[in-house]
Amino acid sequence: MKKNIAVAAMATMMAAGSVAAQTVDSGVYLGLEGGITTIDGISPPIGGFKTSETNEAATLRALVGYQFNKNFAVELAYFATDDFKQDGSNRTGSVRYNAKASVKGGDLSVIYKFTEFVPGLYLKAGVTHSSVDYKINIVNSSLSASSSESGTGYLYGLGYDFSVSQNVGIRVGYTRLEKLGGESDNKANLYSVGVKYKF
Repeated sequence: MKKNIAVAAMATMMAAGSVAAQTVDSGVYLGLEGGITTIDGISPPIGGFKTSETNEAATLRALVGYQFNKNFAVELAYFATDDFKQDGSNRTGSVRYNAKASVKGGDLSVIYKFTEFVPGLYLKAGVTHSSVDYKINIVNSSLSASSSESGTGYLYGLGYDFSVSQNVGIRVGYTRLEKLGGESDNKANLYSVGVKYKF
């Protein structure tokens, strides 16, 4: 009788462990990432020559994801950068300007996480829809102009996930963003670190 009880208890524990494992391997999670986005530069206005430029900006990315199994997940995210800035003038230096640009948009990504060789390493690829906003001001003048480009693009990248607890994880990653605002010349690199909470 005691033997049967012990066997039954062990079977129950194994079943519970199996359910727990399934819970860990699949489900919804939320995340928040922060980092730095870099670009090659802002195109000067016609007739303008840049004198200084800041080609990196702080970036935030908020996401919701669904983990299907140990390897595959999908993420839907919103991201936004601070301003990239440029100062310049005309050829003679008689007119000076300040320009700035920023990016915001959403992305849908597929994540593949390795479970062997380098557990935690992941690759990602997806599509984006974003807008790039430009603004230019003429120094010592009320003259200014602004414009915006929006459209679809794509991304790819890699990173590393590691667990702090059963529900909380830390992520570091690199993402290459192509065709921001739908323009083939608009490209950026995002270096990020973030936290995930799994329900």
